[in-house]
Order: sequence, then C-alpha cells, then structure tokens
Amino acid sequence: MDFPIPDVIPVPNPQAMQMISIVSLIVGICLVGAGVALLLLNKRKGKKSTLAWIFICMGILLIVNHGIQLIF
Repeated sequence: MDFPIPDVIPVPNPQAMQMISIVSLIVGICLVGAGVALLLLNKRKGKKSTLAWIFICMGILLIVNHGIQLIF
C-alpha cells in the first residue's frame, strides 16, 4: 500500500538508502569487533566489561536491522 508522502518530508532515493544501510552494516560489524576486543582485554585484566557488552549488543542490532533492510 503506497501512502502519499508530503513534500515537506525529505526522502532519500533508493540508492542513498542502500548506501546508508551498507555503511550502517559495516559500523555494526566494527562495533561487534571492538566489543569482542574490549571483552578479551578486560577478561585478561579480570575486570567487568559493561561497555564491551553495550558495543556488542548495539552492533548486533545494527547488523540485524540493516541486514533485513538490504534483503527486502
């Protein structure tokens, strides 16, 4: 179902939306990698690593969200 979008709302073209999704997917992968690295570094030191888990969770959310957008 197509709803009319008012002219005052800026909507990027499909190519720009695809590029945004690809960049967000790459950022998500980098966040997961940084989170795992922080987790391993803090594990060696014996510290708790809340920031690492935040990075990992945010990265996974970005990957899932923008991966689904790229599929559909």
